[in-house]
Formats: sequence, structure tokens, C-alpha cells
Amino acid sequence: MGGSLQLFQVLPPAFRNELDNAVVTVRHPTREPQRLCATDQEEAEPDPLHVSFDDAVQALESHPSSIVPRMASSSIVAIGDELVGGFTQDTNSSWLAERLRILGYPLKRISAIRDRPNEIVEQVRRELDDPEVTHIFCSGGLGPTPDDRTFASLAEVLGRDLIIWEETRQRIERRVRRMHEAGLLESPEVTEGNLRMARIPAEPAHVFKNRRGMAPGVLYEASGKRLFVLPGVPLELKSIFTEEIEPEFLAEGSAATVREVRFTFAVEARFYPLMRELEESFPDVSVGSYPNFETKELVIRCLGTDPKRVDEVVEIVRRRTAQLGMTGESRR
Repeated sequence: MGGSLQLFQVLPPAFRNELDNAVVTVRHPTREPQRLCATDQEEAEPDPLHVSFDDAVQALESHPSSIVPRMASSSIVAIGDELVGGFTQDTNSSWLAERLRILGYPLKRISAIRDRPNEIVEQVRRELDDPEVTHIFCSGGLGPTPDDRTFASLAEVLGRDLIIWEETRQRIERRVRRMHEAGLLESPEVTEGNLRMARIPAEPAHVFKNRRGMAPGVLYEASGKRLFVLPGVPLELKSIFTEEIEPEFLAEGSAATVREVRFTFAVEARFYPLMRELEESFPDVSVGSYPNFETKELVIRCLGTDPKRVDEVVEIVRRRTAQLGMTGESRR
């Protein structure tokens, strides 16, 4: 079986090129993130990577996922009828997932739910009860209309009263006044809808400024976890995350290392024995296979917090596939 192999390193793109304001620095203790402990184990004997179709099906039935990521420490709860109904694409979660992986806080799951108080309460409680999740990111439902119910629902989850956050109220007043002076609003008076955005659950650990909009971003600490609450407007969410959350609350994370090995015209099922072996020998490295039927490529993606461990896995994949005559250039 012939094929070509290439090694790639996935590099983080720039994310701040559209954000023109300075980073806001706040003082707040940052908890040391949980780190995985890599263990050294002997490499298994060479395997020809051969498996019959029947054996592959039987193995997949007993173990449906090739390699389950073991580094998950974050979760996203995306709130909005427009997301669940398919009217709006959830670009926020995709953007956050990449940023969190790069920063060393990879996701365990993304949940999209409706603007229903009971559903918001149920999902956030699930995240708080999950021992693997240390950071929770809720987005959406912070606006001025009656269907924005996130803050009220979180008050129930946290067992706290809703209060007017004075600093946010004053900021909303200034913004409304400026918009009136610019002819964008008929009245300089703060409406009940505007005031809804300043009404948040009591005892926040930190309230973010949101330089792009009125609704604040808020951080709560509960059950030993951090619960970040962010607006659903993408520009506002990205601004709060990159200018305030990332430098002050996520700076201690260990950035993930990602390597990819690409094969052409490779049969995915033949990699199953090797991937099972890597799962046992390298529990701290996530290894997944991703076929692309348009390009006829099979991508073996290796991800972990320790670059040396990830490189070890990549080298094993390269060496074992070379036994099948798969050779090619390697680059980073």
C-alpha cells in the first residue's frame, strides 16, 4: 500500500488585530491549572497495523472512540433560541474552543440551549457538578429584552439575589447619553431594558467592563470552579476575552502542543490497533483520526500539554507506518 506522509505543526493565529484598545489589567488571584502527569512506559512491540474488517467492527463496538481526550477542563454553554433553531451560527463557541485549547484550558463539551430559565439552570448545574470541569463559559442572554434570561437563571443556580451593579449602571448611563448626543437615540434617559443589563447576581468575583457594548461580562466562583458569563455579541465576547479574561485569569495555562501526520489513500480502520496501544502508553496525549473524503487524506492529530510526549507519539506513528512503505517529507 503506497502513500505519502507529512508532519505539520498547528500554530495559533493572531486574535487581537481588530481590537484597538489597551489590555485592562486587574488584580485577582489566579488558580494554578491542573496539569496532567506524564508517565514513562515501554513501547509496545511493532505492529503491522493490520486488522480485518470484522475485527475492526467488533473492537469499535466495545470501544466506540479511538482516543478519548483526557485534558478537558473547560465547558461552554451557548444560550439562545436563535442558535438552537438554526437561525444564527454559533461562531462564538468555535472561537472560544480554539482560544482555550491554545491557552491550555481545552474543552470537554459545548452545549447549546434555549432561552429557557429551567434549561439554563439545569445545564449550568450539570457543569458545576462535573469534577473534570474547572472553567465554565456561558455566552448569550444578557441583553435588554425579556427573552434575555441568563442573569436571572444564574442567580437561581448560585442561590444569590439579583442586584444593580452600580459601576455598570453608570457606564450604561454614559453610553446612552453619548448615543443620544450622536442622534442614535431619541432620549438620554436609561430605560428599564437598559437597566436589565446592569442587574446581575450578587457577589461577583469580578465584573468586566465590555468596551464594545453595554452588557457586562461577569466572573463568579462556585463549587471550586470559575464561571464566566459573557455577552453573545461576537465583537463584545472577543473583546472581553482577549482584553480582560485571557491576560489576567488564563495566563497560567499550559498551551497545548498539536502535531498532525497526514496520509493519502489510507484506510482508517487499519490504524485502530496502533491507536489503542497509544491510548494505553500515552494517556496524556490525545490521538484522533480524521478522514477527509474530498482530499483523500487521513489526518492523525496528536495533542498534549508536553511537547516531548507529543513528539514521541508522532515518531511512533511515523516509524510504524514506515514499516508499511509509507514514507515522505517531515516538516514543522
